Amino acid sequence: MALPVPLRELVIALEGMTEESTSYLNLDTGEVFTITHEIMGLAEDLDDSEDPGLPEWQLPELALARSILDSDRYQALPTKFDIHEWAIMQDFARSTTAARAGDELRNVIHGAGAFRRFKETVRRHGIEPAWFQFREETLKQIMREWCAEYDVAFDEADEANDG
Repeated sequence: MALPVPLRELVIALEGMTEESTSYLNLDTGEVFTITHEIMGLAEDLDDSEDPGLPEWQLPELALARSILDSDRYQALPTKFDIHEWAIMQDFARSTTAARAGDELRNVIHGAGAFRRFKETVRRHGIEPAWFQFREETLKQIMREWCAEYDVAFDEADEANDG
């Protein structure tokens, strides 16, 4: 890859992850693509001559999925399951210096509805900006480690130009 991948683009891909998709980095161009598991499954199961029965607007995604399967120039990014959002919430709760907010956050992250309660508690205590910054820094660190593991050059310099 000629140019380093903007770290921010990798983090954006992580932030948009769902349980039904995986994002891939094109190691030659630095572009990130997200493919649904349904389309990737079709690309694996059908040969090029079979009609996939997809609407026209999904055919480019199928072609990309086939390209990903047929090439070693794509690397899958960490999935939603690799990120461990609950652990990030727990780390934030532990790092929160306001005793009352930290205690409450540590209590609400257990049991059913933990994600919803956590978000409500963060909002109620007015620490949403701190949570979003903490989460983004954690995702950046995850992607720095991923880049090191897969020998992907990244660039953090472009972040000053965000929005």
